[in-house]
Amino acid sequence: MMKKMLTLCVLLGTAFAVNAQNAKEGYQDFTVYRTTKGDAEHIAKMKKLLQQQEQLSPKQVTNLQYHLGRMHEEIGDAESALVYYEQSLKGEANYTVLRRALGFIYLGKTKPFVKQMNEASAAKNATANANAFSKYKEMVLKALPHLEKYQACEPDEETLTIITNLYKSIKDQQSIASLPSRLKTMEGSCVTLLDDE
Repeated sequence: MMKKMLTLCVLLGTAFAVNAQNAKEGYQDFTVYRTTKGDAEHIAKMKKLLQQQEQLSPKQVTNLQYHLGRMHEEIGDAESALVYYEQSLKGEANYTVLRRALGFIYLGKTKPFVKQMNEASAAKNATANANAFSKYKEMVLKALPHLEKYQACEPDEETLTIITNLYKSIKDQQSIASLPSRLKTMEGSCVTLLDDE
């Protein structure tokens, strides 16, 4: 019985070592193709590698999740991109490119509600307009923290104008007034490149 237990432990240890090696090789392969444009083949490889995430470092997992999100976004699958971006955000909340991507995905999700508000206004339907505005505001409030973080790290007039107009659209003048101080607070902790190690 003791001999069988020892044999089982050796086999499990060997399997673990082989899986770790496979994950390491898979990650090395990923570092070569991760900057290519998103396609189904690379996405499938990355998802398979992500299933071995216990064999990878936390930074490698964060990097993998980010690039999975990016590739999904490039093939037009914003919903899947959002899932992987949100996972990556847990690993590195200060990555400016990720924050920009999340901000613009949430901003894109406001478009159907803008259309609904316009249609409700044209039909003079106050209830439908209020419902659409509520959903619009929800998406705007999800987009703004990401856009603000991006603006704090990579300031540009276009993003600043978008942020200001979003606050105006939800009638929040107070947040416009306090925006400079919030941006100043966030500007010191910016990550412009994800590390692998």
